Amino acid sequence: MTKRTRSADLGNGTYLNPIMFGNYSDPSIFRDGEDYYMLLIDGLVLHSQDLVNWEPLYTLHEQMAKFEVNHPWAPDLVKHGDTYYYYAFANTEKHLLFVMTTKDIKNGPWTDPIIMGVADDTPEGDELIDPALVFDLAGKPHLMMSKNCMYPLSDDCTEIIGPFKQVADDPPIPDEYDIEGVYTEGPKFCYRNGYYYLMVAAGGTLGPATAHGVFAYRAKDIHGPWELSPYNPISHTDSSRETWWTKGHASFIDTPDGEWYILYHGILKDYLEQGRMLLMEPIEWTDDGWFRIPEGVRPDMPLPMPKNGKKVTHGYPLSVDLTNPGLPLAWQDSNVIEQNERLSFTPEGMKLRAEGEDLNTTDPILYSAGFENFEVVAEMKVGAGAGGGLTMYTTKDACCGIALKDGSIRVFDQHKPLLKKKFNTRDWPSDSIFFKLRYYDHSVSHWYSADGENWTKLNICAYVAVYCAHANYHTWLRPGVFAYGDGEITVKSFEIKEIEGPKA
Repeated sequence: MTKRTRSADLGNGTYLNPIMFGNYSDPSIFRDGEDYYMLLIDGLVLHSQDLVNWEPLYTLHEQMAKFEVNHPWAPDLVKHGDTYYYYAFANTEKHLLFVMTTKDIKNGPWTDPIIMGVADDTPEGDELIDPALVFDLAGKPHLMMSKNCMYPLSDDCTEIIGPFKQVADDPPIPDEYDIEGVYTEGPKFCYRNGYYYLMVAAGGTLGPATAHGVFAYRAKDIHGPWELSPYNPISHTDSSRETWWTKGHASFIDTPDGEWYILYHGILKDYLEQGRMLLMEPIEWTDDGWFRIPEGVRPDMPLPMPKNGKKVTHGYPLSVDLTNPGLPLAWQDSNVIEQNERLSFTPEGMKLRAEGEDLNTTDPILYSAGFENFEVVAEMKVGAGAGGGLTMYTTKDACCGIALKDGSIRVFDQHKPLLKKKFNTRDWPSDSIFFKLRYYDHSVSHWYSADGENWTKLNICAYVAVYCAHANYHTWLRPGVFAYGDGEITVKSFEIKEIEGPKA
């Protein structure tokens, strides 16, 4: 059986968060019969039948990149009639709102982005972001935004037809919480027993460990009045000593058996460079018609699996077939994939044309590793004039790696010029080599080998916790391969292995 990235399923009827390890933020989820579908930031669509094991289906990243909707925030995935809708706010200078639709969510295709307009600012200067579709009691569609502001939509749900109206105030946040700011955002809805229930995130997603939180309202009518839940905050990090930080941006989901959960993102304590991970907790409905996380439940403890679910193939393979153009989705949000003229596939492996002068000026292909501590091993052949190697990467200015070029092995760590010196390089008599990177307790060590069995450590290590001042929207640490200089490299193998290490 092919080994795959970490599953939260413990195999004994319980699961242990995170549901997805890595940057899987801003979840939007809905149930379609016995199937669950989830959309994440940057347009990744996943499918599940038990809410714990998730198979990536496809990504809309490449399709969206052809338009002015690169790197969309906070998606909303909903079904209305026989049509599925994907709403998002594109992080561009124009602050565009857009929608895409499909009749077949499992396979697509989706329409190209329909630009709905430029998101407004409130009179106080707040940007309206994070759209969510909701229908009023008359069946008319509206788009709820941050700051609890709502636009009316056309009947086909694709056009804004009037000005926004703020329908509820920000949730009050106690002074004893250290937050980044109020920043009410990420609205998500459910309708139950005559009430609309609204969850929002507030407190700031990139602030202190205690910043983000989940707050709830309910109303008989989406136009208000909205009342605040007596159980607020529904979810919140009270101390930086907790396992999960800045918990927020939650979506509702129910099961065919009547169980209810919320899925949201959070940051593993101290591991800012690993991204905002996907967490899930059960909720219960109280006698007074509200919901809450049951007493004694914590996201860092084993929790019961949803009843009667079925497992799907979870995550990504740990060993990649590089002779096949059908690369795993773990690599599909790369600029190199979009610029696919740099890639070709042969029985020998994946060929990558070199570009740029070094690691800091080329685009790597990055993979979702899915473990707290891990190593990545690759075999490659480096053509004349080309440099090729392995990297641990967040941005061009925050990355490390090891590479072979012109008979010399060298290490990169951000822009440190000393690493170019001869005493920090090693001569290599061949154009073929194995490289290994070990990510362990925030440090990356660099290794090389002639046979993939006997390893030499080039003992210039990188402390990568400083690469991310905070788990940002699109900058999180991933391993990958890169090629620079002239010519091309051939990557013959690429494999991820978990390392048992310290737990946060």
